[in-house]
Amino acid sequence: MSLRKRILVILFVMLTGYLAMEYAVHRWLIYPEYVQHEQQQAQTALQHAVDAIEADLQSFHKSIANNAHSGDYYKTLRAPSSPQFAKNQSNVDFLLLFDLQWKRRWDNQQGPKAAALIENQLLKGDPPFIHPDQIGFNIQQFWVVNNQFAWVAAEPILSKPNSRRVDGMVLAGYYISDAHLQALKDRLGLRFTWQVLSPEKLTTEAAQITKRISDENPYDFSSIGDNMFQCATTLRDSQGRPALLVKTVQSRDISSRGLATIYKWLLVKLGAGFMAVLLLTLLLQYAIIRPIMKLIRHIGKVEGSGSANNNFSLSRKDEIGTLAREFDHMCGRVQNAQVKLVEKSYYSGITEMSSGILHNVRNALSPITTRIERLKGQFRDLPLQHLEQAQQELQDGSLSTERRGDLIRFVELTFQNVVDNLKETVSGLEELSEQVIQIEDMLNAQKTFGGKDNDGTIAYQEPIQLVEKSLEMVPEQARKLCKVNTGRISKLPAIPVHTTTFTQVLQNLVVNAGESLERQKSLCPKISITCCLEPGDPVDTLHWIIEDNGAGIEPGKLKTIFERGASSKKTGLTGIGLHWCANTITAMRGQIWAESSGKHHGASFHIVIPTAAEESLAAAKEG
Repeated sequence: MSLRKRILVILFVMLTGYLAMEYAVHRWLIYPEYVQHEQQQAQTALQHAVDAIEADLQSFHKSIANNAHSGDYYKTLRAPSSPQFAKNQSNVDFLLLFDLQWKRRWDNQQGPKAAALIENQLLKGDPPFIHPDQIGFNIQQFWVVNNQFAWVAAEPILSKPNSRRVDGMVLAGYYISDAHLQALKDRLGLRFTWQVLSPEKLTTEAAQITKRISDENPYDFSSIGDNMFQCATTLRDSQGRPALLVKTVQSRDISSRGLATIYKWLLVKLGAGFMAVLLLTLLLQYAIIRPIMKLIRHIGKVEGSGSANNNFSLSRKDEIGTLAREFDHMCGRVQNAQVKLVEKSYYSGITEMSSGILHNVRNALSPITTRIERLKGQFRDLPLQHLEQAQQELQDGSLSTERRGDLIRFVELTFQNVVDNLKETVSGLEELSEQVIQIEDMLNAQKTFGGKDNDGTIAYQEPIQLVEKSLEMVPEQARKLCKVNTGRISKLPAIPVHTTTFTQVLQNLVVNAGESLERQKSLCPKISITCCLEPGDPVDTLHWIIEDNGAGIEPGKLKTIFERGASSKKTGLTGIGLHWCANTITAMRGQIWAESSGKHHGASFHIVIPTAAEESLAAAKEG
């Protein structure tokens, strides 16, 4: 991903995160305030209704208390009341007057049974509304009378105002009815609804609402569609039973308008954010991306040309300008390092090539030295002194015939031996000459191998010829241990190789195998050379295996054995042969690797090279 795209992604992520944070703040912090404000309005309206109902109840209680303390009820207690008194108590559903012994002296009920039923419910219920011992106390509460909730008040009866003597008790009350509450609602202009609850059984909706209302949460809120909600509370009796359910309905205008305003505000911020992202993108394009792109193009030119002497002048005093100047300084240092590296590589290449030449020449000189020593031994064994002595005796004229014949036969036999030695010497010298020529070819090949000017040295050679030529350069002791499957190798087709170089590779591997056998001191030492044709893509390959039962290779060294300096030898040119072999096989577009079961378990070296020339290999790949 380019820098421009990364910056755009970062800006859009920041904008999205900011808008998400704004939405979260408005949706879960500000919007709940709108909802709470609506609920507070509904609570206030509902509280006004509850206060009006309670004020009406207090007014009823005040009216009963005024009549009880003014002496009006005392007069009725002493003598039956007049019809005018009963008319004045029309707002009371039941009124009972008792003397000090709680004997009912007057009531406004139609019949003694109705009055007795109310008396029993208020004085003898479980629990009673007022206990007989509580005469002289005033009480006001919601109470269940005749299976209805009623507001009941109890006041002591006095003979005259400000009197301290109690002459009786009055029990009065009125039932909570829809007509009474509707009149109160119309009179005060309040906005609420109600439901007088049954003390025996609540409706399903009322039961659910009253279950959610408690002392900690005196108000219940429930939705009515998408645009309205209901607020409800209850008035309870002395036993905690809900007596009256008061409700009001509130619209969601505040929260709806608030939510719409939040969305509009977010859209405004979204548009402003896109404009800010666009502006920041243009500024970053001009201030950062363009200079960086110029620097990248300059780096590409430096990389393409391979020259680090082109300066990139960028007149800026910020970090990008500092980066450009440091890059120019680095290019200068790289240019100086290139010069030193080329010089060092030149000398290192010469050193490595010389080491390889010395290593291969040493291996090639070993059989030559052995052949020369053998020829010298053959000449030392010739009886030249006896031949000279026989010649001197033959020149003596007094020599006997028998002695002369013995000497002649001795000279003839010795001469034949000398001739045979001379023939063998000539043959050995011819072999030495060929080996010297091979060393010369080896030295010449070291100069040209790996370059484009060595194409003429590539020739098709049969694998058996390559094996024979490589073994000629191997010391005789290692050569005797070699077991070559000549019958199988001789059937393989000729392959294009650099003859001298490839024979050196085989020679190096056989010599190393012989040295491994010498270190191991195996009872039955042997070196096996096999070769087989394997199918490949795009062309077939020839798989060589040089195997021995010598000292073996530790598993940890199998991957590093072809590195320069990696060797198990303690003296001589260590780490040169296998490193040179790996480079040589790689240059031939082949592969080389080693396998071993571990120390003292022998080793096998594998070489895989293509059976087609380079142009044929390229054509096969294109095809």
